[in-house]
Amino acid sequence: MGRLDGKTALITGAGGGIGRALAVAFAREGAAVVCHDLDEAAARTTAEAIAGPEPLVWACDVTDSAAVDAMVGAAWERLGPVDVLVSNAGVERTPGDGSPDLSGLGQLAGMSDEGWRAMLDIHVTGGFFASRAVVRRLLEASRPGSLVFMSSIVGIGGAGTPHYAAAKAALLGLMRSIARNGGPHGIRANAIAPGMISTPMTDALPDAQEWVRRRTPLGRIGTTEDVAALAVYLAGDESGFVTGQTISPNGGFLTS
Repeated sequence: MGRLDGKTALITGAGGGIGRALAVAFAREGAAVVCHDLDEAAARTTAEAIAGPEPLVWACDVTDSAAVDAMVGAAWERLGPVDVLVSNAGVERTPGDGSPDLSGLGQLAGMSDEGWRAMLDIHVTGGFFASRAVVRRLLEASRPGSLVFMSSIVGIGGAGTPHYAAAKAALLGLMRSIARNGGPHGIRANAIAPGMISTPMTDALPDAQEWVRRRTPLGRIGTTEDVAALAVYLAGDESGFVTGQTISPNGGFLTS
C-alpha cells in the first residue's frame, strides 16, 4: 500500500530538480501524477523516470490563466479528481533583475521593473492560478484536498535577492489564506521552505554550497529526496491535522 494510493497529484515545475524528485516520489507512493513544466521535453524526461502508470505530461505557462485552467480540467477528466496540488514552478533569476555580482541594496537598486514583475508573476500569480483552478473543482465536487506550496528559506528570513524573497514570502500569505478558509471544506494548505538543496543549479555553485554546509548544524546540504519526503507527508492523509504551516528542511541553518 502506498501512502498516496487513490490520489491524483498535479506538480507544477516537474521538469527537473526538486519537481522531478516530487513526481517520482508521489508516483512511488501510489499517486496518479500530472507532470507539468514550461518545457515539455523536460516534463517528458521526468515522466520517463516514473515507474508504474504513465503520468499525464502537460506543458504550459503558469502565468497564463486559461492555460492553467485547461491543464487542471484535463487532469481531472483523464486521471480523476485532483486531490493534491504542489505549486513548485519557479525561477531564481529573471531577465533584467540586476547583476548577480551586486550585493545588498545594490541588487534592489539595479533591478528592472520587468525583472521584478516576472519573478512575482511566475511564483505568486502562477501559484494563485493553479490553486484557484484546483480549489474551484474541489468545492464543486465537495471533495477534500491538499495544497503544498514550494516556498524557500529566503521567504522566512534567509538572505536572498529582493524579488525572489518577496515572491517566496507572498506564497506563504496565499497558503495561510487558503488554509484558514479551506479548513471547513476539508481543504488543507501548507508550505515547504527548503534551505540549500543539491540540484543541477546549486551544484554549479560549489563555493556557495560549501559556505552553507559549514554553517549547517547537520553538516550537509539537503537533497531533493529530503524535500520530496516532506511533500509526500503533507499531501497524504497522515498530515490530516496539519494546515497553515510552513516547514523548512534546512538542516538547522535557520531555526525558529
